[in-house]
Amino acid sequence: MARYGMVIDLRKCRGCWTCTAVCSVENNVPVDRAGSDAGAQLEKWAAGELNYYNMGVLTTAINGQRRSIPIPCMHCEDAPCVKVCPVQATYKRADGIVVVDAGKCIGCKSCVAACPYHARYIREVAVNGEPKGVAGKCQFCAHLVVQGEVPVCVRSCQSNAIKFGDLDDPNSAAVKVLAAMDKTKVRTLKPEYKTSPKVHYITF
Repeated sequence: MARYGMVIDLRKCRGCWTCTAVCSVENNVPVDRAGSDAGAQLEKWAAGELNYYNMGVLTTAINGQRRSIPIPCMHCEDAPCVKVCPVQATYKRADGIVVVDAGKCIGCKSCVAACPYHARYIREVAVNGEPKGVAGKCQFCAHLVVQGEVPVCVRSCQSNAIKFGDLDDPNSAAVKVLAAMDKTKVRTLKPEYKTSPKVHYITF
């Protein structure tokens, strides 16, 4: 069984917001809580002052230069959101993708509070036949993955900065990028939480 993950090359990301825009269309969610003008400060996100919709692009300064950081759900191996859900509405599929069963979700917000990446939200409107008041998140476009496709953010990235694939398959696009990189340049967000995120970043 596959174990899907993502690699995002921050050296290539231009902060164009295409990933956020196509995610909004594909998944019928608003573009971003922060507004699409310039993203949000990374510090606000890290402090828990900002939650975004399925795909967020945060802006910060790295080595004195303005940089953008796309942030989807991390689809953690040890996902806190899965652990705290009292009705098992949030669960990890056999392929490692963390999803929400809107039919089970009771909107208690436990998962929203538990996620250290602020990658979850409560839907303010009904979406695709699913009611408002339930949890939403990036689901790696699981409906496309089961058809052998990649998430829309991956196929639409204008700078080819996002790769997706089976992290256990040496021939997958994501693993090939990781294998070619100096390991000191590969990071995950908030490693202190020990969630084992399956989204990896290539840094400067």
